[in-house]
Formats: sequence, C-alpha cells, structure tokens
Amino acid sequence: MTEDRNHKWLGRLKWFSSEFLVVVLGILFAFSINTWWEGVASDSREEGYLADLQLDFEENEYRLKDAVAVADTVLIAATELLRLESAQAGRAIGLDSLTYLVETISLLPTFQPVTRTYDDILGAGELQTIKNSDLRALLADFHSQLLLVDTVEETQERQFVQLFIPYIMEHLDYLSLANFLPGEAAPPNPKHAETIYEVLGTRAFRNWIVMRYQWAEDLQSQHDSVLMTVEEIRELLKAE
Repeated sequence: MTEDRNHKWLGRLKWFSSEFLVVVLGILFAFSINTWWEGVASDSREEGYLADLQLDFEENEYRLKDAVAVADTVLIAATELLRLESAQAGRAIGLDSLTYLVETISLLPTFQPVTRTYDDILGAGELQTIKNSDLRALLADFHSQLLLVDTVEETQERQFVQLFIPYIMEHLDYLSLANFLPGEAAPPNPKHAETIYEVLGTRAFRNWIVMRYQWAEDLQSQHDSVLMTVEEIRELLKAE
C-alpha cells in the first residue's frame, strides 16, 4: 500500500517536473524570441537613423564650407580696403570696385545647422540605439559647439547692426543705402557716391575695416572648428 502511494506520488512529481520544464522552456524561448526581435527592430531603427544622419551632415558640411568661403571673401575685401590709404588710391580703382568691397565687408557669414535627425533621436530617448560610442560622442560635441557658434554669430550681428551700420549710414550714404534698399526702391542720388573717397584712409574708417576683418576671422575659426567635427562624423557614418 505504501509502495503504491509512493509510486503514485513519484509519477505525479515526474509529470509536474515535465510540465514545469515545458513552461520554463516556453518562457525562455519566448523571451529569447522577444529579445531577438527587439534587436532586429533596434538595428532597423539604427540603420534608418544613420542614413538620415548621413544626409544631415552632408548638408551641414556644405553649409559650413559655404560660410568659410564667405568669410574668406570678407577677409580679402577688408585687406584690399586697408591698402587704399587715400582718396587718390580709391579713385584709381574706381567707384564700382569700392562699392563691391564695402558691400562685401558688410556680409555676415552664418551657419544654419541641420539637426532634425539628432533632435528626433534625443526626443525618442534612443541615443543608445547608435551603437558606436565614438559617433555618439562626436554628435554630442557637434551640438555643444553649435551653442558657441550661435553666441558668436548673435554677438557679431548685434555689433554690426548697432555699431557698423550707423557708421556707414552716416559716412557712406550712397553705398549703405544701395546695399540695403529693396530692389524695387528708387536708387539714391549718385552725387552721394563721392562720400567714400572722403573717408578712405581716415583712422576711423580703417579701424572699422580692421574690426570687420577680426570679426570675420573669429567667426571663420569657429566655423572651421565645427567643420572638422562634421568631417569626422561623416567619416564614421561612412564606415558604419
């Protein structure tokens, strides 16, 4: 009787152990399938993010190189103006050339970054989806650099509007108006064009040219620094 009872309990234990093992294996299998599927989905999202980042940073590189080139133009124009130390030197190159040089030093090189994909990644809380830690670090570095560039650009724009434009409006009426009037507006009286010759070589005018040179050089340095980071990011993206 005792042996029969033990036999029955042993049979039930074996059955329970088998059922338990099946349940555990089922859970483990389901967990592994879920983990695998999440990995596949994560890889798919990463692939999409990397493709979009490539497009964004291709455009960022183009825009930065354009900003650097504009700064080069400003630097060259400022250098040319500094060589003109008298009205006679200005008349030698002609009014059209002087107009071009003054309009050129009035340019403000700026960089409008493309950050859509990175903003989407951060907004979705999926930065870790980008598995390459070096790439993640460079992306963060790029966006921290943007804060400095934005500050420098805003500062220079404020200085330009509040200081430089009032100066050229007072001393270079024809040139300043010709540069800022809308295309459909009537041109200013050409007799005011001669005012450029009156200020060439003066200490105040040359100081302004030097300041415009320094502003362009400073901003170009900032853009060059960001461009180096962008080029590094593009190299890593190409390797992915």
